[in-house]
Amino acid sequence: MLLSGLALSIGWGIRGNFGHEYGAAFAGCLAAIVVPLLSGRADWRQRVLYFAFFGAIGWGFGGSISYMQVIAYTQSGHTATQWFGYVGLFYIGFLWAALGGAGTALAAVAKREQLVQLVKPILFLFGIWFLQDLVEDPLVEWLQAGLPADHTWSRHKSPLYWLDADYLAALFALLAMALYDLIDRKEKNIVLLPVFAGVGALFGWGVQLLLQVADLDRKLASLVTYPLGDPTYIDPKTGTLAFDSANFLNNWPQGFSDYPQHIGWIIGLLLGITAYFNRFGRFRHGASLIVYMAAGWLLFFLVVPVLGSALFTSYGGLHMTPPRSDDWAGITGAFIGMIRWMRRHQLLPVAVASLISGIIGGLGFSGIQWVKQLMMAPGNPRILIGKGLSPESEAVKTITANWSNWQHQNWHSFLEQGYGFVNGIAIVVALGFLATRIPLHIDPPKPTPGKWTLGVAVVFVLLAIPYVNLVKNVEDWTEHLNPEVWTQVVPSPDGPKTTAAFWDAPYLGHLPGVDFLYMTPEGWFKATWLLVLLLFIILIRRHAQEPLSIVPATWLGRGQLIFLVLLWLMVVGNFERALVDWRPQRLLTEWVITVNAILATMLVLTVPRERTTVSIQPIPSFAPVYRQLWLRVALTVTISSVCFLLTNRLIYQYPANEKPNKSMHLRFGPEADWRAKPNLKNAKHK
Repeated sequence: MLLSGLALSIGWGIRGNFGHEYGAAFAGCLAAIVVPLLSGRADWRQRVLYFAFFGAIGWGFGGSISYMQVIAYTQSGHTATQWFGYVGLFYIGFLWAALGGAGTALAAVAKREQLVQLVKPILFLFGIWFLQDLVEDPLVEWLQAGLPADHTWSRHKSPLYWLDADYLAALFALLAMALYDLIDRKEKNIVLLPVFAGVGALFGWGVQLLLQVADLDRKLASLVTYPLGDPTYIDPKTGTLAFDSANFLNNWPQGFSDYPQHIGWIIGLLLGITAYFNRFGRFRHGASLIVYMAAGWLLFFLVVPVLGSALFTSYGGLHMTPPRSDDWAGITGAFIGMIRWMRRHQLLPVAVASLISGIIGGLGFSGIQWVKQLMMAPGNPRILIGKGLSPESEAVKTITANWSNWQHQNWHSFLEQGYGFVNGIAIVVALGFLATRIPLHIDPPKPTPGKWTLGVAVVFVLLAIPYVNLVKNVEDWTEHLNPEVWTQVVPSPDGPKTTAAFWDAPYLGHLPGVDFLYMTPEGWFKATWLLVLLLFIILIRRHAQEPLSIVPATWLGRGQLIFLVLLWLMVVGNFERALVDWRPQRLLTEWVITVNAILATMLVLTVPRERTTVSIQPIPSFAPVYRQLWLRVALTVTISSVCFLLTNRLIYQYPANEKPNKSMHLRFGPEADWRAKPNLKNAKHK
């Protein structure tokens, strides 16, 4: 349990520096490798690469959820907002750990043939997502006709912007599985697809035209559209309306406002394509799992924050962190889709492990935040002021000065690593529950069908996961290292612009008349990884023909080797990222991560035993356990959120007249963020 906790704690600490799905995938992958090594089950150890592959994917989902604002809610001092914050952190932690637990458990529960088959549609999905990254920005530039947009402060100006959510990834996932299904089936009815699509587009266009003729289009739009803000909000400083209502965003894609004439046929086109695949689609080889999750993402997102919020506009709608992302809703839908798929395909133990992991993970996120707040209590000025002391009094100044260093520690890193440790415990408890209750898999010791998937998993774990994270280092190096080496100033219509430097190829780049053999620092980084990829492909093919001596003979040894290579590659890469802008406060992150990595190395090499066995007593049905777990979810979030709220308020004694400031976030009340800090069309994104 300690090893798994350390693995995810290390991964989560590093994830905090790289962020989002890719960082979470690394953390989950590291812990997923530990599970079969410690399980005592030889059949699980043979699947260590599948544990790493599917575990990484499962843990990656939660990385898209916005949570910093929810953390701030728990520190707001506003009772309703604080309670909502603790519930929200539990909810986010539950989703994150539940999907991570499901991905890890899938490798433990499913038949080997199912795992092998599922790899192919997943790779197809990755390919389509890669194409999405290539076409999205050019498409936005073409649609917006020169208006400024980016992926940060002006992202809401993009025609594809929709509640700051990653809905395009879910949409492209459905597109990927549609293409996969067409290629897999190779049926003659494929000729009906353009018919269904054309009829759907024509029908949608006709409906929109009829609504316009009947003068019902605006009435319908007003029923399902609402502003993302409060038009009646009064600026406390001026006593007048703070915002022009025409400047608010709304609950639909920005493109609907930019190109309203195309709404009908686009919706009809999508419905027509959906009708075709609903009638003829087979979605074999596990592709249906991706369909369930992607469709669940889009449906829950559409029903709850998009449409459902219209009934609760006076409370800011059904949004967790307005005006920030509503990806929480999409991930909820993906979780529901996953659960339904597992139950339908007789994989209920996966759903059970998902819920166990989710409960502990949810309690971990909200609980570690609560612990962090308790540890920050000594010398906290809010507590002193809450006791009636004046901020200008000598007592307050003396106490806060004495505790200043304590207060300014990297407490967020404590939260990240502490929460990661709890997630590691969650995955061990969940999979430990299954380890003694599901029968042994009789997998061939040297599988030949689908053997290629093991090579894919090796490349994914040791190359893809490090690459998508460490490539971000180049941007930091460019920003903080010698600008004469890493950057160049080039002319542009808007004036001189600083861009990445061009580095000539050694020797050849300096030949007379040769002025094209150069790349940016990021280009050289990518070229190097391509060479390493080529090396891996050669070595994997060679190992398949005749085992390489460096690869251990046992699956325990192989798992240990994979764990250590991935661990130290990312620990060193993370340190490189932090080194260029080093501050003593980073010791709580990078030094602690390194110490934990040393301890994890010792544990992973000394704790697992080759001859360790586990007593297995299969249970007839997981259904009763599954039902009981849902009750425990409800009880845990209810009891924990109330306890955290009451104890926090008892200790902090927040001043009754405390005024909101820029660093304070409120979900409810007259100064709630969605009222006082909405996203506006002509302003930077919050």
